Amino acid sequence: MEADWPRILEILEQANYHHIGGSEMERFPLEEAFVVEMECRIAGVCGYRILDGDNAKTTLMVVDPAYRGKGLGLVLQRARMDYLKARGLRYLHTNCDDEKVIQWYERHFGYKRTGKRIPKTEDFGLAEQEQWISLRCEL
Repeated sequence: MEADWPRILEILEQANYHHIGGSEMERFPLEEAFVVEMECRIAGVCGYRILDGDNAKTTLMVVDPAYRGKGLGLVLQRARMDYLKARGLRYLHTNCDDEKVIQWYERHFGYKRTGKRIPKTEDFGLAEQEQWISLRCEL
């Protein structure tokens, strides 16, 4: 999957998530990521990080705008959740700065807002948002 890194970075850049190595996203290990392909091309990517025996956290999810509206985000999120549940984890935590995406997580996957807001430490995601909204769902 290392050969796929340039394409993955191109997709992440479309959502301003490409500043890997900074304070918002110190690392994005490909061994903790899923990709989805369309037309023999990577069309989306998502990642995760295991926090402890019960909890995991999402680390980015982006679908190339050219492939949006085809259910690829659902495929990525379901793959991520199924994998983590199979590993025995109970909860998945997500930070998001886009209200439409938050509603998508709530509607399709039963996420609940935790009430926690996390200040952003650098330009990452939506530039006009200064904080992340914390969400959690049960796997």
